[in-house]
Amino acid sequence: MLDALTIDQLRMLVAIADTGSFTAAAKKLQRAQSAVSHAIQTLEGQLGVVLFDRSEKRPRLTDIGRAVLADARLAIARFETLKARARNLASGVEPEISIAVTVLCPMAPLMAALDAFRDIFPRVGLELFVEEIGGPALLVHERVCAIGVSGTPSLRMVPAGELVTIPLGDVEVVAVAAPEHPLARAGYPLSEPDLAEHRQLVPTSRARQHYPNTLVREIWRIADLGLRCSMILRGMGWGTVPLHLVADDLAAGRLVQLDIATRADELMRVGLFAIHRLDSPPGPAGQWLINALQERLLPWRPLSSQPTGAAWSWKKTTSA
Repeated sequence: MLDALTIDQLRMLVAIADTGSFTAAAKKLQRAQSAVSHAIQTLEGQLGVVLFDRSEKRPRLTDIGRAVLADARLAIARFETLKARARNLASGVEPEISIAVTVLCPMAPLMAALDAFRDIFPRVGLELFVEEIGGPALLVHERVCAIGVSGTPSLRMVPAGELVTIPLGDVEVVAVAAPEHPLARAGYPLSEPDLAEHRQLVPTSRARQHYPNTLVREIWRIADLGLRCSMILRGMGWGTVPLHLVADDLAAGRLVQLDIATRADELMRVGLFAIHRLDSPPGPAGQWLINALQERLLPWRPLSSQPTGAAWSWKKTTSA
């Protein structure tokens, strides 16, 4: 008998509980009151329980009725999810999207894009990886993720021609050290021999892709950007990091931006790109997410003309 239960019966149960009467539930559902009463009586018979105490003018849920009501609400929610997912699949929308994002990507525009994605595609699952150098490009190349947000250097680590790249903007990267670090107190533009005597903290990843722009003999490779920033703050070495991550530390004097005379590319802009495999283009939800990232990242540029140690923020620019 339980196999004969219907979502319609459960909807009527919930409507009665929410409106307080069979009459109000019938009006809400645009059904005859007799149909609602019959459905609940049938449901009680199928379950072998009494859901409502009818001894008073207004029906009152029994203890068993309250327990069944909670399950009914859950069953209806799951049924609606099933219908929405089926509609999405029928229209070609992916049931889940996997995306790998470089740690260089500013989090505020990324979160704004994901907020909007959640509202537009509430039933599409999301798997998100945040990866150090080489990670996003490798995960997309190996089909672990369908979409990536990768920095320019990482794109050189996969075979050319296999990935489609869509420009998303750029990120400024600066060389920094703690104020007490000898390089921070040098007082003159630093040459490569100056840097060679001091430990550099550089990124690495589970992909074992080594950071290519090392300037010194002693290298510590750190696979977590937050940890690397913390180690630089403690004076354990110097390193290059995204400006937006250390802006507050520079403004407060907890870090000093290094003036590297002979390697201007150490104070650089790293291009950000959305990527996917050429032979595996994203579906409607994935393409929407790429467009949303482009919309939120391309119009923003860091205020890079400020003096060292000044407060740092984003400014919005308009295209010509």
